[in-house]
Amino acid sequence: MLKEFKSIHELRSAWETLLENADTNTIFTNPNWEELWWEHFSEGKYWEGTYLEVDSNIVGIAPMCATDNHLTLIGNTETVDYNDFIMSPDYSEEFLNLIVGRFIESKYETLTLNSIQQQSLTYLQLPEIARRNNLSVTVEQEDVSPGIRLPDSWDKYLSNLNKKHRHELRRKLRRLDSAENYKVEIIEQNENLQNYIDIFSNLMKMSRTDKLEYMTQEKEDFFNDISSMTSEKGFLKLFLMSMSNQYVSASLCFDYDNHRLLYNSGNNHEFDYYSVGLLLHSFAIKDAIEQGMEYFDFLRGDEQYKYRLGGIDNMVFTIKVTR
Repeated sequence: MLKEFKSIHELRSAWETLLENADTNTIFTNPNWEELWWEHFSEGKYWEGTYLEVDSNIVGIAPMCATDNHLTLIGNTETVDYNDFIMSPDYSEEFLNLIVGRFIESKYETLTLNSIQQQSLTYLQLPEIARRNNLSVTVEQEDVSPGIRLPDSWDKYLSNLNKKHRHELRRKLRRLDSAENYKVEIIEQNENLQNYIDIFSNLMKMSRTDKLEYMTQEKEDFFNDISSMTSEKGFLKLFLMSMSNQYVSASLCFDYDNHRLLYNSGNNHEFDYYSVGLLLHSFAIKDAIEQGMEYFDFLRGDEQYKYRLGGIDNMVFTIKVTR
């Protein structure tokens, strides 16, 4: 039987423990991230959090919310690249059956789960559970999320690129080296963190019109709080490139569960000759390799630079269940 909980803080300790062996463990399903998301974007939404406890251990958590006749996980596709229930693989089928049963008994007409990864047990099990309960189910590809399984050296990484992309990357690196006045900084914890986040935000907004439109004041406030939280927790890796004492490129990354996630970026197009955006991403990849990380995740979107740097698509899906 599912039990209700009223706030993320109420289950924080058990949530963090469950995540360690959960089917899906991403920074976006970490309680610190989810709590900040709810704090910033909960207006007009109703909390519908439930959990499953077995032998005094919490084995499944559903941080959900509702609007009108619509039930969903908290989070949205604009700020959360992967979403899911937090659940033990050993209890996933029992937990998902209870989630579907609760939906059937509720007043809601639709249950929508966005940004579910292709390897998730939610993707693999929930549609069939819903169909067995005579519910209508659609599963649609929502986006791609390219990434790289990292080798143990930069040379091996380069050798894994196709010939054209390897040649282009080396050529661009040589051109940047010829400038002789560039510098790369990695910001993790710094008393002037907000100043560096402001630099990132400005570069992001100047890089593309859609990013300028995306970065509303509401989202900028969210980015500021997420950056502060991830810095405090040791997740933040903000890469900044400067040339002639002017910041020209920024890559906002998070290190989580031995993965490096490229959350967003920006660059000054006046310096496109030096490919400052793509090359800063390559420095983030090189640093991840040197740190012994397993995976570099470009996150959602099929921008071409991700494939030039060796990204291979993973799929994310939207599952929609209706009565």
